[in-house]
Amino acid sequence: MGNLMARTRMKIHRLVPFFAMGLAVGCATTPPPTGLLDQADAQIRAASAAGAVTRAPDSFAEAQRRYAFAQQALAKGDNDQAAASAQEAAAAAEAATARARAVELEARIQNQRDENSNLQADLEQKQAEAAAAQQAASQPASGGSSEELPPIQLGAPQLGAPPPAPGGSTAPAPAGTSATPQDESWPPSANSSGPADQGSTG
Repeated sequence: MGNLMARTRMKIHRLVPFFAMGLAVGCATTPPPTGLLDQADAQIRAASAAGAVTRAPDSFAEAQRRYAFAQQALAKGDNDQAAASAQEAAAAAEAATARARAVELEARIQNQRDENSNLQADLEQKQAEAAAAQQAASQPASGGSSEELPPIQLGAPQLGAPPPAPGGSTAPAPAGTSATPQDESWPPSANSSGPADQGSTG
């Protein structure tokens, strides 16, 4: 009977270190990574606000997948795996945010380029219109009209004289009239010798 008691005590002493070791291992287990999960959730929300759902869909979907896996590991008591998955989810969410912002910046740059191109085209069109208007305004002053005006006739035709015939030729005098122009001294004066004086002297 005494031997049995002694053996029992020896077994108890041997089990005590193993039990203490188990308690130490249990105490050293990673605590639930609730803080890491909260951080990952905040990063995912920031990525969604930055437009990662449409601008970086692959990275955003990966962040959500990692976060869901972290929640599942936490529910199973696998805190180590939950912590690792939560960190991976936060990193994927940060990458999605950066990608979304880069895509937005590229879109703004492209819009600015398109606006500058439209302004340049409008400026060139206005310059061409101004050049055409300037050329049209200066053309009459330099070229002039090619149509020749008829010469101006100086002086008025004499009274009683027939108008000049077309082509510059003089019209024939009417029958019974003398074509010789009358001198201002006609008729001859009494002092001049004429046919009447010659008859008297003969």
